[in-house]
Amino acid sequence: MIKNIVVFFLFTVALVRAQVPRVALPPPGPSRYYIHVVNELSKLGLLVHCQSKDDDLWYHRLLNHGDDYQWNFKVNFWGTTFYWCKLETPHAYVSFESFWPKTQHLRLRDRCEHGTVGTCIWMAKDDGIYLRNFLANVDELIHKWIYKR
Repeated sequence: MIKNIVVFFLFTVALVRAQVPRVALPPPGPSRYYIHVVNELSKLGLLVHCQSKDDDLWYHRLLNHGDDYQWNFKVNFWGTTFYWCKLETPHAYVSFESFWPKTQHLRLRDRCEHGTVGTCIWMAKDDGIYLRNFLANVDELIHKWIYKR
């Protein structure tokens, strides 16, 4: 009798296991993000000021074409890490969010995640601010300059 119960139990477990659909979990996001702000302006220098609620990264001057300011971080435990930047030339400026949680908008996930490392490259060009889209191999215009009076 006990043998029959054991066989029935094992048969039931095997049957249930065969019927439970396998749920594919999404791959984990990057453990660290690297954010770049690159001066791609044809003539003018660039003043960069980036910060989060808890971390002011101060002002940085990117005087030459190709100069790159960068920082890196790990997303906080709650997944609420958020950075914004203000880029300024003598004639124009723009303020924008440079990193935000995936739950708010998927634009960064689709452009900045590469396995266990995330790299976002923001570029200041003559007509505005671009974000590098690695998958499509293009720079996408995200923000236009606001011209000073």
